[in-house]
Amino acid sequence: MTTDQILETAGIPLLLFVILIYYGMRLWFMKDISAIRGKNKPPVKDEENYAKAAGKLMFFFAVATLVMMFLLFWNTYIAVAEIIICTVILGILWHNMNAKYGD
Repeated sequence: MTTDQILETAGIPLLLFVILIYYGMRLWFMKDISAIRGKNKPPVKDEENYAKAAGKLMFFFAVATLVMMFLLFWNTYIAVAEIIICTVILGILWHNMNAKYGD
Protein backbone atom coordinates (compact mmCIF):
# COMPACT_ATOMS: atom_id res chain seq x y z
CA MET A 1 0.00 0.00 0.00
CA THR A 2 1.23 3.45 -0.85
CA THR A 3 1.05 6.47 1.40
CA ASP A 4 -1.70 7.94 -0.78
CA GLN A 5 -3.81 4.80 -0.39
CA ILE A 6 -3.31 4.78 3.38
CA LEU A 7 -4.30 8.45 3.69
CA GLU A 8 -7.28 7.87 1.39
CA THR A 9 -8.50 5.05 3.62
CA ALA A 10 -7.58 6.47 7.02
CA GLY A 11 -7.70 10.24 6.44
CA ILE A 12 -11.20 11.03 7.69
CA PRO A 13 -11.04 8.72 10.75
CA LEU A 14 -7.66 10.23 11.67
CA LEU A 15 -9.05 13.75 11.35
CA LEU A 16 -12.04 12.80 13.51
CA PHE A 17 -9.66 11.23 16.05
CA VAL A 18 -7.65 14.46 16.33
CA ILE A 19 -10.81 16.58 16.69
CA LEU A 20 -12.21 14.29 19.40
CA ILE A 21 -8.92 14.32 21.31
CA TYR A 22 -8.87 18.13 21.11
CA TYR A 23 -12.38 18.46 22.53
CA GLY A 24 -11.76 15.71 25.09
CA MET A 25 -8.69 17.54 26.38
CA ARG A 26 -10.53 20.85 26.36
CA LEU A 27 -13.29 19.32 28.47
CA TRP A 28 -11.10 17.23 30.76
CA PHE A 29 -8.37 19.77 31.53
CA MET A 30 -9.92 23.19 30.92
CA LYS A 31 -13.45 22.25 32.03
CA ASP A 32 -14.80 24.27 29.09
CA ILE A 33 -18.29 22.87 28.57
CA SER A 34 -19.28 25.81 26.37
CA ALA A 35 -17.20 24.13 23.65
CA ILE A 36 -19.87 21.44 23.32
CA ARG A 37 -22.97 23.07 24.82
CA GLY A 38 -22.84 26.47 23.21
CA LYS A 39 -23.12 29.86 24.84
CA ASN A 40 -26.94 30.07 24.83
CA LYS A 41 -27.66 26.91 26.84
CA PRO A 42 -28.62 27.12 30.50
CA PRO A 43 -25.97 26.16 33.08
CA VAL A 44 -25.62 22.54 34.16
CA LYS A 45 -26.12 21.22 37.70
CA ASP A 46 -22.53 20.11 38.24
CA GLU A 47 -20.16 21.71 35.76
CA GLU A 48 -16.96 20.00 36.93
CA ASN A 49 -18.36 16.46 36.82
CA TYR A 50 -20.19 17.21 33.56
CA ALA A 51 -16.92 18.30 31.94
CA LYS A 52 -15.05 15.29 33.33
CA ALA A 53 -17.68 12.80 32.16
CA ALA A 54 -18.01 14.47 28.75
CA GLY A 55 -14.22 14.41 28.34
CA LYS A 56 -14.15 10.69 29.11
CA LEU A 57 -16.87 10.07 26.54
CA MET A 58 -14.93 12.07 23.94
CA PHE A 59 -11.83 9.97 24.62
CA PHE A 60 -13.95 6.78 24.37
CA PHE A 61 -15.24 7.82 20.96
CA ALA A 62 -11.75 8.88 19.85
CA VAL A 63 -10.45 5.39 20.64
CA ALA A 64 -13.47 3.86 18.88
CA THR A 65 -12.64 5.97 15.81
CA LEU A 66 -9.01 4.83 15.92
CA VAL A 67 -10.12 1.19 16.14
CA MET A 68 -12.46 1.78 13.19
CA MET A 69 -9.56 3.19 11.19
CA PHE A 70 -7.52 0.02 11.70
CA LEU A 71 -10.55 -2.16 10.95
CA LEU A 72 -11.01 -0.34 7.63
CA PHE A 73 -7.80 -1.97 6.39
CA TRP A 74 -9.16 -5.39 7.27
CA ASN A 75 -12.92 -5.35 6.63
CA THR A 76 -15.06 -2.32 5.85
CA TYR A 77 -18.31 -3.89 7.03
CA ILE A 78 -16.90 -4.74 10.44
CA ALA A 79 -15.44 -1.21 10.71
CA VAL A 80 -18.83 0.37 9.96
CA ALA A 81 -20.59 -2.00 12.38
CA GLU A 82 -18.07 -1.15 15.12
CA ILE A 83 -18.51 2.61 14.75
CA ILE A 84 -22.32 2.29 14.65
CA ILE A 85 -22.29 0.23 17.85
CA CYS A 86 -19.92 2.70 19.53
CA THR A 87 -22.09 5.63 18.41
CA VAL A 88 -25.16 4.02 19.98
CA ILE A 89 -23.20 3.35 23.19
CA LEU A 90 -21.96 6.96 23.17
CA GLY A 91 -25.53 8.23 22.73
CA ILE A 92 -26.81 6.18 25.66
CA LEU A 93 -23.91 7.17 27.92
CA TRP A 94 -24.24 10.84 26.89
CA HIS A 95 -27.96 10.78 27.71
CA ASN A 96 -27.22 9.28 31.13
CA MET A 97 -24.47 11.82 31.78
CA ASN A 98 -26.71 14.69 30.78
CA ALA A 99 -29.51 13.39 33.02
CA LYS A 100 -27.11 13.08 35.97
CA TYR A 101 -25.08 16.29 35.66
CA GLY A 102 -26.86 18.36 33.01
CA ASP A 103 -30.04 20.39 32.92
